[in-house]
Amino acid sequence: MLSFGVMITGLTSCKPFATKQDNTSANKNEGEIVNIYSWNTEFQGLYEKYAADLAKEHGVKVKFIINTNDHSAYQTNLDIALEEQKDAIDDDKVDIFLIEADYAGKYTKSDAVLDVQSDIGLTDADLQNQYPYTKDIVSVNNQLKAVSWQATPGLFAYRRSIAKEVLGTDDPEKVQKMLANWNKFDQVAEKMKQAGYFMLSGYDDSYRAFSNNVSSPWVKDKKIIIDDSIKAWITQTKTYTEKGYNDKTTLWSPQWSKNQGPEGKVGKRY
Repeated sequence: MLSFGVMITGLTSCKPFATKQDNTSANKNEGEIVNIYSWNTEFQGLYEKYAADLAKEHGVKVKFIINTNDHSAYQTNLDIALEEQKDAIDDDKVDIFLIEADYAGKYTKSDAVLDVQSDIGLTDADLQNQYPYTKDIVSVNNQLKAVSWQATPGLFAYRRSIAKEVLGTDDPEKVQKMLANWNKFDQVAEKMKQAGYFMLSGYDDSYRAFSNNVSSPWVKDKKIIIDDSIKAWITQTKTYTEKGYNDKTTLWSPQWSKNQGPEGKVGKRY
């Protein structure tokens, strides 16, 4: 049961980075600030480590606009900024924004982004070490609309201390046998509940195991299709919620984050 998450950097169709070598009128027309939208400071940290000195050398001013992911706040604020893009002054325009694989298509299929190769200038050599799937997610009509700066491998983790207490062992091979299929997974969930723990933190934790195994697209012939794999996830989530096998959290919420820590009462996570 594997899942992956990809964070993508999208480039909007407005001013590129200006340098000291550019003529004065071009700089003035394009603005002086590069605005980068993100939901946390992780990408900002990479910028400061690898690109800040280069930007300073070329006279580029970079501003990060951070809005958290809570309750879709990041997308909401980004959408508002993109809607106002045409009428915004140059120094307020969105230049770069980050997106996740879950909603990448919403932006890559819009007019908000450029082709990072033909429009921005990245070459095949620049992209040769990227995983193909990170390109496929953001490619539209043979145009690459974004580039990945992070790819997260799928994983299934468990708290070894809790496993030893509830299952009598924390050995990976033995634990794996106890979780070899969903029926066994459910049986362990009941044992977890009886011991005062949650099998999963919330609704999202097992979603990827189901969504990554769908056999049909969400929309076909203009009709919404709910794949059997998604139905199975809905059934599991309903059961786990009713039986108290999960803590009823949602992805990125404060309680979800707390459950990942040493004080959490959750034994498993994806």
